[in-house]
Amino acid sequence: MDARAWAAAVQDGETWTVRQGGPTRLWDHVEETVTRWRVDGAPGLDQFEIIVTPEGQTVAWSRV
Repeated sequence: MDARAWAAAVQDGETWTVRQGGPTRLWDHVEETVTRWRVDGAPGLDQFEIIVTPEGQTVAWSRV
């Protein structure tokens, strides 16, 4: 991800407005990830694996 990318969500009652800018569409990535999580059956925390190395971290879930 590019450090110059940004996204902001503002709630007005039941409605949310999202604005984003920069070279990476951060909110689009959030929506894609949530959609994939729901399609996979919204797995619980016991289905996730977190790997941390000096180079970074990865969070994944097993797909059955």
